[in-house]
Amino acid sequence: MKPGVFQIGLLWTLLGILLTSCATNRPKPGPSPEEHARLLLDVANAALVENDPTSALEALDRAEAIDPGLAELYNTRALALYVKNDAPGAIESIQKSLKLAPEYPDANNTYGKILLDLGRYDEAAPLLLKAAHSPYFREAYKSWTSLGILYYRKGEISKASEDFEKAVQGGGERACIAYYYKGHLKLREGDYTEAIRDYGLATRKWCGGFADAHLAIGITYERTKQYDLARRTYLEVEQRYPNTKSAEQAVNRLKALP
Repeated sequence: MKPGVFQIGLLWTLLGILLTSCATNRPKPGPSPEEHARLLLDVANAALVENDPTSALEALDRAEAIDPGLAELYNTRALALYVKNDAPGAIESIQKSLKLAPEYPDANNTYGKILLDLGRYDEAAPLLLKAAHSPYFREAYKSWTSLGILYYRKGEISKASEDFEKAVQGGGERACIAYYYKGHLKLREGDYTEAIRDYGLATRKWCGGFADAHLAIGITYERTKQYDLARRTYLEVEQRYPNTKSAEQAVNRLKALP
């Protein structure tokens, strides 16, 4: 059983124990509504980690019925709805989260990322910047990464580079996407050695499943006419990430190699 599944099961078991305790004689009171709701929120977050947005939404509905005043609840709901491709619903939920807690950095980051994906850059930038500068946001590197992508897409390369650098400084090995885009910037400059280095840094540990970064390494080898290394990399992408767009591209590029 995968750790995430075990975590969800454990949380549901704990929730059941707490609820059962409310119906028996005991010297101590049972969980408060907020505690009960937060436990359900933990269940929802664990479900999202397991890429199960439907179960997450079910737990969140139960949590909202108990305590509708948790800003975190609506942030998690926005994430779950966005995974289900319901952008309008996600925006409605994240706006509710920010209405309850305007300074909540996770919600500002979530809203900014959604708007970035929708191409609404002018609206996204201040939200992402607010989250990035929050002293209470443990994952500020995500906001800096999104800001870097925003400026990269707008063609403001200098700003993009600065924000990607802030992302890797704050996130270290977790800043996979920032390293990936740093590789893109080095590729633009013709610095292939550094591009391969940054793409490689985008595939470490937590980023081991980042197929596009592995593909980018192969493309860079191909551009530098290191065809044996390119061939080996494309074969690895095909084998490790079957039935993905990255694997399809790898196969097509492999066939075209001299």
